[in-house]
Amino acid sequence: MQDAKQMRRNFLWNTFGQVVYMVCHFLFGILILSLAGAEQSGIFTTAVSATGIFLSIASYGMYNFQVSDAHDKYAQSCYIRSRAYTVTLASAVCILFTLAGALRTENAYSALQCLCIVLYHAYRMVESVTDVYNAISQRAGRLDIVGKTYALRGLVTLVVFVGVLALTHSLLLTLVLMLAVNIALFFIYTLRVSRGLYVPQPVQKKAVYALLVECAPLAVNTALSTTAASLPKIVLQQQLGNGAIGIYGPVTQPVLLLQTGATYLFIPFINTFTDSYAAKDKKGFWRAVLGVQGVVLALLPAGLLVARFLGAWGLETFVGSGMSEYQYLLAPMVFSAVLTAMVLFYSMVLTVMRCMKALIVANVCGIVAAWAVSAPFIRHWGMQGTTYAAVAALLVQVVCLGVAVLVLAHKHFGGQGLAKPQDPFDGLPS
Repeated sequence: MQDAKQMRRNFLWNTFGQVVYMVCHFLFGILILSLAGAEQSGIFTTAVSATGIFLSIASYGMYNFQVSDAHDKYAQSCYIRSRAYTVTLASAVCILFTLAGALRTENAYSALQCLCIVLYHAYRMVESVTDVYNAISQRAGRLDIVGKTYALRGLVTLVVFVGVLALTHSLLLTLVLMLAVNIALFFIYTLRVSRGLYVPQPVQKKAVYALLVECAPLAVNTALSTTAASLPKIVLQQQLGNGAIGIYGPVTQPVLLLQTGATYLFIPFINTFTDSYAAKDKKGFWRAVLGVQGVVLALLPAGLLVARFLGAWGLETFVGSGMSEYQYLLAPMVFSAVLTAMVLFYSMVLTVMRCMKALIVANVCGIVAAWAVSAPFIRHWGMQGTTYAAVAALLVQVVCLGVAVLVLAHKHFGGQGLAKPQDPFDGLPS
């Protein structure tokens, strides 16, 4: 295990880098309107929305699995090769999606829209490939490298984005240069710093296939999680129209920074959970679980205070004039953001435990709950009902995941039916 000084250094660098990257991407959505105008802003928003799905396919929900592969069941070269396959699949789906959008009879994509979608997708694929090497760095105890990678990519990309758009007002040229700069950073920095952290090995196709099959539930879990989160917003658009969702999205967007930031708090502890679980260190495992859980829950009162005293100012300043009247939407959204972080945290713990079935069951239960309550909640509470429906679904997911963690931990540490002492945890499914 890492010493306290190294863990502290890793935590600070990772948090700094992830926050910088998150803020830079947040600024893309804010600055595009003033730098490029409404039309190109709409094209950029379409590209961002569409490519999020393909990024999920490429990433395959594999990061936590790779970091928690305690006894190297799969070689790091196998993870790299598998990412080549998933990126190829995601890119093929993106091209088909873009062609379908260009060929439809109503509201067809223009040539500019198609090019921007494909270019932004390519930019996200560089991110997905970098993700594999970030996992290698974290497995080697060098999470500081991950933080530096995120900070460097975020800042350089933001400079290119703002500089090129300000000078040319061309979104197409901006995306071309963003892609070129990120490819260069990958070869110049990411590959160079990861050299020496793993031993390249020849990889057989059957090993890659076995890895993809074993991680398939994680990919399904990612898709289901996205569905559960999107359902209340879809129902809001159906019941109250584009105007309502057009207000709800931008107003609640700043709170999502809290949610994203919360997830960065527990990423550095994947190694700790993996080591303590593999060693059957019950005390160390639960100390880590309760400690991280406590930090995430501590964000709730902090978020509520910010929403109460700075919410109106923030909406007026960053969203638009007259938006302060929707401050009432923020407090419930803080609850939703913290619950989402808890769902992601328990999902990470269960991935370390190699219990993928519980992830899928919890998400299916969440989807059912969201489907059942969204329409009546929105009819009764309007836009606020969207957040109430999301909170209800998240509570169902948290309970399901929490129960699964308790049951599995009790069996594992209590020795009831799982690995015997002479058969240590090896990162394989139970």
